[in-house]
Amino acid sequence: MSADVGRLTQDLILAGSRAVRHVPGAVGGLGTYFVALDELAAGQESHDWRRDEKILITRADRALERRRITSAVRWFDKALRVAYHPTLHMGAESPLVEDPEAFLRPLRASRTGQVLLESPIPEGTAPRRPGPRSGEGASGDGEQVVHLLVIAQQNWTFLRPLLDALRETGRFEILEFEVDGLPETDRPDRERILRARYDLVTEGRRIPTPERLVEAYEWADVAFVEWGHHILSWITMLDMAPRRLVARYHRFEAFTPFPLLHDHSVIDHLLHVSPPIRGLVTAIAPESTSVPTDIVGNLLSRGLGAVSDAPRDTRVIVQVGWNREIKDVLFSLDLIERLHREDPAYRLKLVGPGLPDLPAEDTPYQSRVRQRLAALPSGVVEQLGVRRDVPEIFAAAGVVLSSSFGEGTHESVMEGLATGCPAVVRDWPHARDYGGASSIYREQWVVPDVETAAQRIRELQDPGRYAEESVAAREWAVLHRSPERVVDDYDHALRASRC
Repeated sequence: MSADVGRLTQDLILAGSRAVRHVPGAVGGLGTYFVALDELAAGQESHDWRRDEKILITRADRALERRRITSAVRWFDKALRVAYHPTLHMGAESPLVEDPEAFLRPLRASRTGQVLLESPIPEGTAPRRPGPRSGEGASGDGEQVVHLLVIAQQNWTFLRPLLDALRETGRFEILEFEVDGLPETDRPDRERILRARYDLVTEGRRIPTPERLVEAYEWADVAFVEWGHHILSWITMLDMAPRRLVARYHRFEAFTPFPLLHDHSVIDHLLHVSPPIRGLVTAIAPESTSVPTDIVGNLLSRGLGAVSDAPRDTRVIVQVGWNREIKDVLFSLDLIERLHREDPAYRLKLVGPGLPDLPAEDTPYQSRVRQRLAALPSGVVEQLGVRRDVPEIFAAAGVVLSSSFGEGTHESVMEGLATGCPAVVRDWPHARDYGGASSIYREQWVVPDVETAAQRIRELQDPGRYAEESVAAREWAVLHRSPERVVDDYDHALRASRC
C-alpha cells in the first residue's frame, strides 16, 4: 500500500510539474527540474537537457543578483543534476567525454558558476594541520609504522582487500573513518558542499572540522580518502587538514561535478585506477595537474589462486556485468550472433544482475536488450545471475569479454586473466581520447569493433595459440595485480606522502 501511495504521489508531482513548467518564476523552474529528471531517467533521447540547464542556471543567477545565496546554490545544484544525469553519460555518446570544455562552458560562464567554479581560493585561508607526530614504533623490517586514516562513506568494496593486505605487512596501523558515523548535522551533502565552496571563495570561510575527525587527524600520518566525489570536496573545505592528504579516483567520480569543487591545494597526492581516468579528470579539472599523481590498481579479491587444470570450452565467452547501458551488452549479442552462425557451439554467459522481472519496468535500453535476447536461438546466451564462483566460471571458459562504452579498469577482466582466460576488450569509446583500453591491457587484446572481436575469438580456437595466450594472460595478471605488487605500489604512494 505504501509503495502504491508513493507512486501515486510521484505521479501527481510530475503531472503538476508538467502543468506549471512554462510558468515564469520559481514554480516554473521547479516544474522544469522535475520533468527533466523524469524524462532523462526514462531515457527520452529527445529531451532538451541544454534548454532545461539554461533555465535552471538563469534562476541561479537571478537569485545571486538579489544576494539570495542559498537559493542561488540550490538552483545551480539543480542545473548540475540535470547536466550530470547518468543517462546522458552512460550510452554511446557522453557530452562530458566528447568535449569537456564545451560541456562545462554554460556552467562556468554563468554568474553563479564563475563564483563557484572559477574563483580562486583566497590566500591565507589554508586549513591548519597538526604538527609533526613523534615517531612511535617500527615494523619488523625496521621501517617506521605509518598511521593511516582511511575515510569513506558506505562504499568500502574496493578497500577491504587492500586494507587487510596493508595490515598484514605490519607497516601500517589503520583507522577506518565512516562518514555516516558522524552526527547528521556534521555530514556533508551536496547543498552544504556547494554553499561551503561559495563561503570559501568569497569570504575565505571554511567548515568547522567535526571533533571526531580532529582526533583522527591528530593520530594519523596520512589520511586516505576513497572516492574523489563529495567526500573529498568536503574534506578539502574543512578548517583542519591531515598532515598529508591522499585521495583515490575511480571512474564514477569523473561523471560528477565534484572534481570541479575540490580545493586541490589541500590534496598532497592523487591516485587514479587507470591512465584514462587520470586523463579525463585532468581534462575536466585542470587544477588537479598541480597535485602529484600515481596510477594504482585494485587488489583482486578473487581469481589469483592456483590455475585450474580442468578442461576449458574455448567457445564459451563470459561477460560479468551487463544490465546497464554503459556495459553495452548489445555489442556482445551482435558478437555471439555472428559467431553462432558459423558454429553453434559458441555460447555467451552473462554474469550479474539481469533485466527487471517485469518488462514494463524496462528502460528503453533494457527493452532493446530484451528484444535482442528473445530473437537469438535458445541456449546461445545463458544468464547466470549474481554468482560467487566467478573464478571457477572463468576457469572453465574460453574468453573474458568487455564490451563497455567506458570503464576505469573493468575488474572482471582482471579476474578472468588471473585464471588464465584470454581477454577480448573493446576499445572503450569513452576512453579512446584519454589513452584507451590499450593503456591498461595489451594492445593485441583490444579490439575496435564486433568483427575484429569475432576474428580474435576465431584465432583463439587454435589449440597452440590458445595455450600461449592462456599462459600470457595469467603472467600479465600476476605481474600487474599480484598482492605483493599492488601492496608495494600503495606502500610507496602512501609512505612517500608522509611528512
